[in-house]
Amino acid sequence: MIIVFKLLMISLVALLAPEFVVDCQTRMQRSEQECGENKTFDPSKVDESITKEFLKAWNRAHNGIGNTEAGISIFQNVEGSYWAIAMPYTNESGQITFIVDPAPIAIVHTHQNGLDPKPSAADIRVADKYCVPIFTITSWGMYMYDPKTQKITKIQNNLDWLSAAKWKRC
Repeated sequence: MIIVFKLLMISLVALLAPEFVVDCQTRMQRSEQECGENKTFDPSKVDESITKEFLKAWNRAHNGIGNTEAGISIFQNVEGSYWAIAMPYTNESGQITFIVDPAPIAIVHTHQNGLDPKPSAADIRVADKYCVPIFTITSWGMYMYDPKTQKITKIQNNLDWLSAAKWKRC
């Protein structure tokens, strides 16, 4: 049943987003201009409504102790503010499967506390493929991989990513 679900998800992604399929060489050659300014993430725009979504995801992932992951997509409103929505919870061990909406300006997901808190190679592939920053949240902090710079940066220490006030200083 799980295999069928994953195949169905892959089929849906192939049907809904074929224009996002990019070969590896092209991904490596993308420039900031090709990614577009609409995918720029401004940490100072993270507010309490978004940190509440972070907390919900963190709770769904059993505060990083369990082996399941949870995710959030962050979108930008016309006037520039951000809003977030939880990805459907899949209860998968060590991963999360989701359909990538082409509109998010960032993807956030949990990592288990015992693992490397930085975005994994798979996370980086998703960020490069969709030209959107990907964030990982753990008890060790929040990390971001930016496909424009192809660098991983620590954004917040420990659980500071749960406090909207901490984001205003970014």
